Amino acid sequence: MARRARNDLDNALELWARWCFQGGALVSSGRSMLAKLIDNKGEIFFGGSGGSSEPADSLEAKIEAAVLAMFAVEPMRADVLRLEYGAGWWQVAARRRIEGYDPRGVGQFENADALGISLRTYRRRLAEAREAIETHLGG
Repeated sequence: MARRARNDLDNALELWARWCFQGGALVSSGRSMLAKLIDNKGEIFFGGSGGSSEPADSLEAKIEAAVLAMFAVEPMRADVLRLEYGAGWWQVAARRRIEGYDPRGVGQFENADALGISLRTYRRRLAEAREAIETHLGG
C-alpha cells in the first residue's frame, strides 16, 4: 500500500505529539491551591515569577482540546490518534490496560492489535480523527 503524502496536518500533529511528550498542558493542569502552597513551601507567587509559559491558544493546545472533545464522543478515535502520533500514548496504555506497550518501532498493525481492533478499523478511525482535527483547525 502506498504511503500518504506528508502535509501540514501531519506537521501540526507532530508538533502536538512533541508538546504532549514534553508535558504540554498536563504540567500544571488540575493543581489545587493547596498543592501549589506545598510546592512553594507556603508562599504564593503571582505574576511572571512562575517561569516561562506558552499562550493558551497555541496550535498544540488547540489540537489537544479537539482530541479531548473527540474522546468524550468517540474514545477509540482519540486513542488511535494518540497511538499513531505517540502523543500521550502512556495515557491510552494505562487506561486500556495494554501491558508492555512500547511505541518505538511499531506500525499501524501493532497499534491496532494493542487496541484490539482490526487494521481496517484502525485506519478508518485514524482518518476520522484526522478529519475532525482538520475541521477543528479550520482547514
